[in-house]
Amino acid sequence: MYKILHKQVIAQDIKKIDVAAPQIARRALPGQFVMVTPVPHERGIPMTIIDSDERRSMISLLVHEVGQATAKLGELSIGQDIYQVVGPLGRPSQIEKVGLVICVATGVGAAQILPVCRGLKKKGNRVIGIIGAKSKKVLMLEAQMRVVCDELFIATNDGSYERKGFASGLLKELLDKYTVHGVYAIGSVEMMQAAARMTAEKNIPLRVTLNPYMINGLGTCGSCRVKINGAYRLACTDGPEFDGHQVDFQDLTQRMKVLENPRTWAEPLHPNSPKSPGFAGLVKSLWASTRK
Repeated sequence: MYKILHKQVIAQDIKKIDVAAPQIARRALPGQFVMVTPVPHERGIPMTIIDSDERRSMISLLVHEVGQATAKLGELSIGQDIYQVVGPLGRPSQIEKVGLVICVATGVGAAQILPVCRGLKKKGNRVIGIIGAKSKKVLMLEAQMRVVCDELFIATNDGSYERKGFASGLLKELLDKYTVHGVYAIGSVEMMQAAARMTAEKNIPLRVTLNPYMINGLGTCGSCRVKINGAYRLACTDGPEFDGHQVDFQDLTQRMKVLENPRTWAEPLHPNSPKSPGFAGLVKSLWASTRK
């Protein structure tokens, strides 16, 4: 049912796939995601829907091969079927016509910010995009972002392409230069926290998309709890987009450190496997991180 229609290498260890999913394509909105299980008995992977085409009954996903589950998904060829795709999940992004909006993303956050930029542009906003990457080798979706943004700025940590430095530095310069009516930030916790500080100083609304660890994306396990305005919320059902000025970034950092190694996270959940804590152990450790 979920046949891979097209496949394209975007950057190192990153591939874009178009998947036949008519029911999801009809209902998907910017900011929503799907849980993808590439093969039977494998863990589901939360993946942002970077594009949906109702006419062609397909959705587009970005596969970042960082572990066993994502590697198996990346190995599937055009014409092969994905075992399961559940969605669309999560709440859509809050998109309104407000004026000048800056959308900043780092790493694979570029895949998540792309549909948001597209939605903001359709509403009639002027959209300025910022992409941050470690190097040109891992920079992604530049061409697509240039299509949906009025202006696009790029920063690479090593200076191998465009501006040397960090996306947060570009954001600061643009906030000082323009009268900005809204900011969307998706990427590292450090970048989003910096965006929250800078926008708060200028009283500019900020929306952020959080990416805590998710096990099923349905709100039944609590593994993706985040602290918003002093209360815990589930990123999978209450988000993943939130008011950036209400996010407890210290709590989020602590939770993200529970499983710092993405390859460990990508191990299958076999309860008796010595390589995996199993479902119960994983959830226990994630919940414990919020009780310290």
